[in-house]
Amino acid sequence: MNIISISSGVSLFAMSLLATTSPDVDASNNRGLEIAIETEKRDFGFGGYSVSGIMMLKGPDGSTGERKFKMYTMEVSDDGDKRLVNFLEPRDLAGMVSLTYSHGLKPDDQWIYMPALRRTKRLAARDKSGSFAGSELSFEDIGTWEVKKYTYNYIKDEILDGKPAFVVENTPAYPYSSYKMIKEWVDQEIYRPLRLLYHDINGRPLKEMRFYDYKKFSDKYWRPMKMVMTNLKTGAVSTILWSDYQFDIDIKASDLNPAALRRWSR
Repeated sequence: MNIISISSGVSLFAMSLLATTSPDVDASNNRGLEIAIETEKRDFGFGGYSVSGIMMLKGPDGSTGERKFKMYTMEVSDDGDKRLVNFLEPRDLAGMVSLTYSHGLKPDDQWIYMPALRRTKRLAARDKSGSFAGSELSFEDIGTWEVKKYTYNYIKDEILDGKPAFVVENTPAYPYSSYKMIKEWVDQEIYRPLRLLYHDINGRPLKEMRFYDYKKFSDKYWRPMKMVMTNLKTGAVSTILWSDYQFDIDIKASDLNPAALRRWSR
């Protein structure tokens, strides 16, 4: 399922990043899992979509930066979804392309094409905590969310920004995660994330992702128009503004292939 992702784990991308596949899991006596399955069910069937993003960075010292990119997500019925991010600006990042194959109980497969070197690099499964394009999102954050990636513990109902929300603890079930737990606030009306609170491997709050201005596309699929990731230790902030969502796009598995990344880099 797609969360910016770039997820409930957002997954830039953390859950803007929220495309789904049908779960084969038992939700009996587990309200947290029931909420996750309902979230996935409501987003199932989108096929593929693209979206334009502007990422604005603000460092702890007040320094600023901006990135522009295009993101493509393809729904996969028998595995996790596939996601490609193609950077357009600034000049030193233009042509960089990332590709993520999300999975359930095994680490995601990820590649990056680096135009300066004219080669594609595969990322090690144990090394996904590095900054994605200089932002507060990590490579682990940019894959799509899948139900099987986590175990779920419903905590309580709570009001957030005037909206009734479920509060659920999501614990990574896949190996090599840099998070011990991700606490999630799920909008009870549209079953989309409102807030993700990432805890480091020692259980301390590390980062917070907030989702704003949801809009419905194709009369079914809710997507945020703004996401804000804040590093709670340094105060650095990465804000993503989304625009031009396009659903039912003509994208093939051969387009989202490591061998094709150089072709995307223009």
